[in-house]
This record gives sequence, structure tokens and C-alpha cells, in this order.
Amino acid sequence: MEKTKIQVNMDNFPKELHSYLEGTQIYDSSCRSTAKVYYISTGYYLKVDAKRKLEREVFMADWFYKKGLGAKMIQYITTDQDYMLTKAAEGEDCLSDLNHPEKLCELLAETMRTLHSMPIFDVPKSVAFENFLAALENGKGDYCESVLMPRFMVSSKEEAWEIMQANKHRLKCDTLIHGDFCLPNVIHKNNKFSCFIDLGMAGAGDKHSDLYWALWSLQYNLKTEKYTDYFLDLYGRENFDYSMLKVIAAFEAFG
Repeated sequence: MEKTKIQVNMDNFPKELHSYLEGTQIYDSSCRSTAKVYYISTGYYLKVDAKRKLEREVFMADWFYKKGLGAKMIQYITTDQDYMLTKAAEGEDCLSDLNHPEKLCELLAETMRTLHSMPIFDVPKSVAFENFLAALENGKGDYCESVLMPRFMVSSKEEAWEIMQANKHRLKCDTLIHGDFCLPNVIHKNNKFSCFIDLGMAGAGDKHSDLYWALWSLQYNLKTEKYTDYFLDLYGRENFDYSMLKVIAAFEAFG
């Protein structure tokens, strides 16, 4: 995760956070979302977003931590904005292991199987799954080819819509998913899984969503689809429906 050293005005943050910020080096570690993410040199991450925007992520981050799957939640403050403070995860993200693709696939597949075996009785629907339902209901969305893999190619927004309509009954909300199962969001330490980060999309959903994004992330970062089948074999072909991966591709491209 990239970090750019910055200066901050302490008055822009709630007083409850000042003791964590004072006398530290602070770095901007924001990425694609609208949220601002700050790394604090004493080993914390502070995420700032619109009021109530982080409420569900806070719940899921705390849930994952208590299950031994996430970094420790420290504080959640909601005023004019939301502020979520967590301990920094121990280890490195999976982008650090691109030179060992087989071992990377083994780590990811084992980690995903563990995640997908967790109970879901006390978690909400994932934002990822809710987005699928919203796309079906509203019939709106910008078609985005960049999320498609060559082997699961969908040729147009119209084809994506047809695939979604024909297969909407096959979607299941029966598995704990990350919702954005990409290499930067899986942390490992000493070649073993450490924890997940960036849990804003997590919750109950369809396992094929995680499978698809893991494959997409492997292909995007390794610049090849060579390891797609290897990863799926490691996860276990008996544990998913291969044809659903194109269905998920259509949903993701449509939204």
C-alpha cells in the first residue's frame, strides 16, 4: 500500500484522536474510494469518510478481529464525518509475493476456504451482494469492461443484462465473503495468513464473488491467466459452480 508523508491540522480531527496523532509521522494511504486513509507511524490506520458511511465496515472489522481474521478495531467516532481507527495489520499484503505465484495461490486458496467455512448467522448481507440486487432492481449501471477476464468475457452491457436476468435465481447469500478479495486486501506474515483488511464490502453473499475477484486480481497482478485453473483446483472444484463465474462477471461489469 503506497504511503505519502503529509502534514495534518490537528483541529480537523476529533479530540479523542489527538493522542494517537500527536508526535507521529502521518502518511496518506488513500486509494480508489472516496474515503481518506491515513497511516500513523506508531502502527495505526485512520479511515475518514462521510457521516455513517463507515458504520457497517466498523461492525465487520470488529467481527473479523474477534474471529481472528482481522486487525484490531480501536475506535469509531461519528460527528460531521466518520472516523475509524484500527491497528495496522501485522505482515505484508499479497502483492509482496508475486515472484512466487504457486505459493501465492496456495495461500489465497487456503485462506478463502477458511473464510467461506465461517458461520454467517450474525452478519449482515454483504454490500457486494446488495449491489447485485440493486443492479437487478434498478436496471442501471455503467458497463465496465476492465473488470472482465478474457475467459469470462461479456461482449456488451446488453449481454451482461441478459446473463443477469437469466441467472438471478442462481445467486446465493449463504457464505461469509470478503466482497473485494484482491491481493492487497489479504495480509500474510512468515508465509502464513495474518488477516484481512478493507472490509467495507464483507458480509453474507455468494462465494463466487470472492472467487471471481481473486482470479481477476491474480491475472491483473501476474499479467497472465496461467494460474487461474491452478487456484481453482486448490480451492476445490467440488466447492463451486464454474459456470457461475461468468454470471458474476456480468454482474460486476454491469455495476
